[in-house]
Amino acid sequence: MKIISLFNNKGGVGKSTLAFHIGYTLAEMGHRTLFIDLDPQCNLTICCMNEERLHRIWEEEDPFIDDFEDAFVKNPDITNTPRSIHFLLKPAEDGLSDLKNTPPVLNLDKNLDLIPGRLSVHKYENKIAERWNGAYQGDNLSIRTITNIRNICENYTELNGYEYIIIDTSPSLGILNKVIISIVDGFIIPAQPDMFSLYGIRNIGNSLDIWQKDFNTIYTLISSDKRRKFPRKFGLTR
Repeated sequence: MKIISLFNNKGGVGKSTLAFHIGYTLAEMGHRTLFIDLDPQCNLTICCMNEERLHRIWEEEDPFIDDFEDAFVKNPDITNTPRSIHFLLKPAEDGLSDLKNTPPVLNLDKNLDLIPGRLSVHKYENKIAERWNGAYQGDNLSIRTITNIRNICENYTELNGYEYIIIDTSPSLGILNKVIISIVDGFIIPAQPDMFSLYGIRNIGNSLDIWQKDFNTIYTLISSDKRRKFPRKFGLTR
């Protein structure tokens, strides 16, 4: 499995469109491929699926985003149908146990599936920021929150045999993208031939240096047992 993200600090460069076409091309070539939309704007999701169906998914999830534990007691069968990426991240966000039953993905075409995005995923980003310092002390929940996206990718790969996972991101240098870019196997920077894209790429380069130092520090400070919760080549050391 290879996890590939599309990312640029400059918006409007066709990032989601390129992700869409790369995923479909890989699928047509016979490679099992999964889209995960981690852009709160959900452009990749909107490209891939009917808005009415997306509305129904979000509407069913609304009580879970407000209070996952209480909603799950009332509706435990919700995991029998496809769910958004924020729903999958929510147990870690709320400090609850992982789901016992993994929800199915949304099938788009032969060899191609989707985990839809959700506008509320910014709440998970806020939780990463709250728990970030705890990772330096090896706090289990903090580490789980940081590594959860990669763990979800590995879980679905084990179930469905994906060769490629394509993650779409927002045009931001915030902490959610800091985590995403640091746990993927590689990323593509779509750009237009203009000054703004050039400066966007420059900003990414500067941020990568800082992010790598942060993750390498965490990795050095935590125990060898907790390091196993991280990707083997965590912290942009690839």
